[in-house]
Amino acid sequence: MKQRIRTLIFHARQIRHKRKLATIVRSQAASDVISLKDSGSQYRVAVIGAGAMGRDQCLGLQRIRQAEIVAVADRNPDAIIRLRQQVDLPKTRFYRDTRELLHAEEVDLICVATNTTSHVEIANLAIEAGVKRLIVEKPIGNQVLAARQLADLCRERGVKIAVNHSRRWSNDYAAIRRCVEHGYVGTLRQVYVVPGPGGLAMVGVHFLDLIAYLADSRIAWVIGFLDKVHRPNKRGPQFQDPGGYALIGLENGVRGYLDVSDDLNRRGKFLVLRGTAGRIEVDERQGEWHLINAVFSRQTFRFSDEMKPAGLFAKVATEMLSDRVPSCGAEEGVAALEAVMAIHLSDERQHEQVSLPLQGADAELELPFP
Repeated sequence: MKQRIRTLIFHARQIRHKRKLATIVRSQAASDVISLKDSGSQYRVAVIGAGAMGRDQCLGLQRIRQAEIVAVADRNPDAIIRLRQQVDLPKTRFYRDTRELLHAEEVDLICVATNTTSHVEIANLAIEAGVKRLIVEKPIGNQVLAARQLADLCRERGVKIAVNHSRRWSNDYAAIRRCVEHGYVGTLRQVYVVPGPGGLAMVGVHFLDLIAYLADSRIAWVIGFLDKVHRPNKRGPQFQDPGGYALIGLENGVRGYLDVSDDLNRRGKFLVLRGTAGRIEVDERQGEWHLINAVFSRQTFRFSDEMKPAGLFAKVATEMLSDRVPSCGAEEGVAALEAVMAIHLSDERQHEQVSLPLQGADAELELPFP
């Protein structure tokens, strides 16, 4: 009889624990974007850059009923032709020059989807033209000092800016972070991220930002290792973005590991968060994540958000057209860029530990990211 009572009590506790966990996972996420459905406003949006990311931005914007894509600019006429073939934009005006667009159009939001080397320049042009909302693709730029100056200018002019580290708008990663905050893995000690092959500035920067987001702490130092065989960049010979891996220390003592080396054979986007009392495994490829600890053994959750760029960008843009503070602003964008630059500096210095924030000449380093 006593054993049966203990078993019943155990199962009752398990049910309560699972209900509480389900509430935490499903609760309103910090990244859950405010709907504009009840708003009577119509927002005029322009996209700078007609490449793959510009296409995804246009597809995301078309999901927002109150957003009208009034203009797109790209100096490459072939890119504009491809975009018009891929996305139905019958009312959109097209320009070869960003300055011409800014002079001719009144817009509520500018979305910068060009190559990294021109992000800061275009953002500055938009601010000088009086634009008050900006979305800049990641990384925010290719020099830390210039990115900091852009952040300062936005603060001075009252410009709302977001950097498209899109996982910060994911309900699923917000739920994972809440599970960490509620102690379901104990005290978080390590975040292990292996997205697979890709450049540090194009792919790795997303996950450097994600490590800081999930650990709820800024990156304090990195030790970096770059791939020694540099493959030609598909965007052109003027660009360089090697893969590699890094050891990462965060200000709160959490350790991180990131690997986007070219010798990895596929893009798995696999993460593990380890704590003193459990772990969380995230498999984006399978669209699911798992909480493992002594209380639940193993609980599996399917992703509620699509992880395709257009779907996430719709959330970014909707938030930017609302009154909410951006989920990833200039400060977070600069921090992620600094981590990439620090990995390059560490490799150049025989894998010396490089502390953040970068100072002096290190902050002036400029690299030709695509």
